[in-house]
Amino acid sequence: MVTSWILNSLSKEISDSVEYVSDSVELWRELEDRYDQTNGAKLYQIQKEINDLVQGSLDINAYYTRTKRLWEELSNLSAKSQCTCVCTYGSKDNMHKAEQDRRLIQFLMGLNEVYTTMRGSILIMKPLPSLAQTFSLLVQEEKQREFKPNNQLSLESTLLHVNTVPSQHQNPFGARNFKTHYTANSGHFKGRPF
Repeated sequence: MVTSWILNSLSKEISDSVEYVSDSVELWRELEDRYDQTNGAKLYQIQKEINDLVQGSLDINAYYTRTKRLWEELSNLSAKSQCTCVCTYGSKDNMHKAEQDRRLIQFLMGLNEVYTTMRGSILIMKPLPSLAQTFSLLVQEEKQREFKPNNQLSLESTLLHVNTVPSQHQNPFGARNFKTHYTANSGHFKGRPF
């Protein structure tokens, strides 16, 4: 009964090639051996898309969603290579954490330069946060940037102000040479000009 159900669900060409298989287990193994192979070209394409993905003009939500979709597609294609053992030493958890950290770093590498400070703050956290926590932090940062669109302007005015204030190492009295009254050491500002 199971064999006939499988045969009826196959295309005519495939069904004809396996119609003389004796039982359903053998039929299933035959089909699995034939068609359950990883598509190397598809794996390459998805991995290339992941490696080339940058935020660009996308907002954080769209960038995160696109990245997450590609990772899930890659995981589905390479499902056989994932560990399914029952480990009592934590190796499986360590491997999972290492993969999550790798994905987090890859995600951070694709962010626009305006998130450089935020990226640095995330990378010094111990342990590294999850991708979901990072996404939440970046969305908050993005919302703050929406409220302060003139950050560059205030930075430029601060730099301009800093450049107009004389340095403590500059001679506040102009280019005249000053010497102390008693020691005649150059560079001291006590005393009178000579």
